[in-house]
Amino acid sequence: MKKILTTLLAMCMVSTAYMQTTIPKAQTLFIYNFSRLIEWPANYRTGNFIIGILGTSDVATELEAYTKGKKVGTQNIEIIRYKTPSEIQNCHILFIPFARTKQVLEVIAAMSGKSTLIITEKSGALDDGAAINFVIMQDKLKFELKAENANKYGIKFSAKLQEMSTSM
Repeated sequence: MKKILTTLLAMCMVSTAYMQTTIPKAQTLFIYNFSRLIEWPANYRTGNFIIGILGTSDVATELEAYTKGKKVGTQNIEIIRYKTPSEIQNCHILFIPFARTKQVLEVIAAMSGKSTLIITEKSGALDDGAAINFVIMQDKLKFELKAENANKYGIKFSAKLQEMSTSM
């Protein structure tokens, strides 16, 4: 009996560790693909394509590795890590990891008037103003979106992106 419990516990720990390493990779792929399925205003189509990450997140490391040498249209992708909401400058995409969800409202207020796609991983963040929120459904990473939150910042989702989401 003790051996069975030990084996089950080990399997749970391995499963949890596997999920923790694969979720950031999956989020990275989603974020990269979001960059290609969203239209930004004309003044955001020059210079580098900036993806910001608030705080510490494995997603930042994954994005740095995955996007190295890649472009969005003609723009080179640059990943910037922000320690605080006050450091955030103009960026195309801003990812707010779960550990920083207490700052979602502060970030959204600071990003007012900027054409930034705000992505979170907190239940209810769409109601706070995020445009895309990652969710786990049936053990799979999915995303929900709220087009009106993106539209008020001059960002347009493609129909394909809306079809792929869990909500509109």
